[in-house]
Amino acid sequence: MFERVAPEQHDTLPDIPEPAENPLLVGHEEARTMLAGAYRAGKLHHALLLAGPRGTGKATLAFHLAHHLFTHPKSEEAPQIFGEADARSQAFRLAAQGAHPGLLHLTRPYGEREKKFKTVITVDEIRRVSRFLSMTASDGGYRVVIVDPADDMNTSAANALLKNLEEPPSRTLFVLIAHSPGRLLPTIRSRCQVIKLQPLGAGSLEELLQRLGADLPESAEERRLLVERAGGSVRNAVLLTQFGGLEIAQAIERVAGGSRFDVSETYRLAEAVAARDAQVQFDIFNRTVLSRVAGAATRAAEAGDAARAARMAASWEEMAETVRQAEIFNLERKQHVVGLMRRLREAEHGMPPN
Repeated sequence: MFERVAPEQHDTLPDIPEPAENPLLVGHEEARTMLAGAYRAGKLHHALLLAGPRGTGKATLAFHLAHHLFTHPKSEEAPQIFGEADARSQAFRLAAQGAHPGLLHLTRPYGEREKKFKTVITVDEIRRVSRFLSMTASDGGYRVVIVDPADDMNTSAANALLKNLEEPPSRTLFVLIAHSPGRLLPTIRSRCQVIKLQPLGAGSLEELLQRLGADLPESAEERRLLVERAGGSVRNAVLLTQFGGLEIAQAIERVAGGSRFDVSETYRLAEAVAARDAQVQFDIFNRTVLSRVAGAATRAAEAGDAARAARMAASWEEMAETVRQAEIFNLERKQHVVGLMRRLREAEHGMPPN
C-alpha cells in the first residue's frame, strides 16, 4: 500500500508518488548518461533547464540527479550513470520529506489565508534561495535548488531568480523544470544549459505504469490506445485511466467536433467536471481543451496555414487566461465549462456556435 511521505503539491494525484519520493526512473537514458558524465568530469553546468511535455519525468530526473550528487560528493569517484535511487537511504528519505539540508524545492506555495495553492510561484518563494545559499553545506557537498515548474513563476519571481543565476556560489546547482520554456525570460534561458526531454516511448511508459500499480486496461489494444492518447506522459495516462480523463476527452471531442453545438452534451460535461469534489476532473477538462487548441495551432503551422495557426494561437492565449482567472477568483465552474466549450467551437470552426 502506497504511503505518501512528501509534502502535498498543487498537482498531487492520490496514490501516485511525488517526484521527490519516487525511486523509479524510466527513460531519458541519454540525458542521464550526459549528466552523470558531466558531473564525474567536473563539468556540470551550474544551471540546468529540463524542458519537455508535462508528466514525462522531468522533476523525477531532477530529484534523482540531486540524489546522485548527495550520494557521491566526490565527483571523480561518482559512477558514469545514475539510475533508480536507494529509497532506504537517509538522503532519499530526507529529500522526499522536504527536509534535506542540501536541497531546496520551490513550487507553488499553499496560501493559508485562501486555503488553497497559489496559481504562481511567488517572489517570496524565490527569496528563500538567498537564505538557503547563505548557509554552508554541512559536508561541503552540493546544494541543489529545484524550481518546479519554472514557467509558473510570476515576473517578480523570475527577476529575483535571475539575480541568483548570475552569480551562483560554488558547488551550487539550479535545476529549472519547464513545460513551456518559451514562457521563461530569455535572460534566464540564456544562463541555463537546456536539456530537452522527449515523451516516453510506448514501452517505457507502459513499464512505468505497471510498476506504479496503475489500473491498466485488460486488452492489448486498449492499452495501445491508452499509451497513444497519453502522448508519452505518465501523468496523462494516470489521469486517463483513474480520473475519468478518457471520458472527459471524448465528451470534448463530441461537442467540439459535432455538426452543431450540443447544449445538452455540454451541460452534462459541466455537471461531471464542476462538482465540488471534482477538482482533478476540472483540471483535466481545462488542460484537455488547451492541449486541443495548442495541437490545432501546431498542425496549422506545419501545414503552412499561417492565418489559422495565428488564430488558434490567439485563442489559446485567451482561453489560458480564462482558465487562470477561474483558478484565481474561484469562478462558477459550470458557467466556466460552458463558456470555454463555446470558445473552443468558435476557435475550431471560425464562427460562433449555432
